[in-house]
Amino acid sequence: MKYSIEHFGIMAEDPAALAAWYQDVLGFDELFIPPGMTTPVFVRDRSGFIIEFFQMPEGFRWPEDQIRKAQHLCITAEDYEQTLKDLESKGIVFREEGVDIFQGGKVRFFQDLEGNWIHLVYRKQVPWD
Repeated sequence: MKYSIEHFGIMAEDPAALAAWYQDVLGFDELFIPPGMTTPVFVRDRSGFIIEFFQMPEGFRWPEDQIRKAQHLCITAEDYEQTLKDLESKGIVFREEGVDIFQGGKVRFFQDLEGNWIHLVYRKQVPWD
């Protein structure tokens, strides 16, 4: 049996604020909030990928920064340089330099409102197409 990803879940101190950040900065659309509730909040990108922002339990402690990077969301860019400019115009500060990858691609990491890592990738040639 084969499975498909339905959504990627991100625990948040303030799920509504974090969902709003993804809408404002990355242009995602609000998809669903359960009736009568304020969390979880689901958003969807233009490809149909869904992210669920759910409430962090009281007293929860985040793992160290680099461990958090291992759990990240990857977004694609058709124009790498223009995407960097757009994100910077929205207040994104890149803490690390970009890296060239295989087949002429480029990657750069940045963080969302709560410190979750987002992996920006540009692929000159998508290797699995």
